[in-house]
Amino acid sequence: MSHFCFLQREWPDIFEAATKVEAVVHSDPRTACFYSRRALELAVAWVYKHDPSLRLPYQDNLSALFHVAYWLAHTYGRVERQARIPCHRHQQVRHQKGRAVAEADKLPPP
Repeated sequence: MSHFCFLQREWPDIFEAATKVEAVVHSDPRTACFYSRRALELAVAWVYKHDPSLRLPYQDNLSALFHVAYWLAHTYGRVERQARIPCHRHQQVRHQKGRAVAEADKLPPP
């Protein structure tokens, strides 16, 4: 059973990405980083689409979406601080082409 079942009915795309993270987090951390960022991007896009008080910035990449004053005012900066983790890990593994993920960066097996 997934830790993200609560997402399935209302946010099936986010649920799909989150369950893919769960499925590969121990066996393939690089793929898990990709899907964690994907889930985050989908969630942030949903917020911008459904909150009429938020306006899309000049760019629609994740960094631009997080670093606008009205987003930070709405979330008090909490979301951006937590989102750094998957974003930072995704950047790290993306630029380590051909190299294994460092043991220190892997989660221990369950």
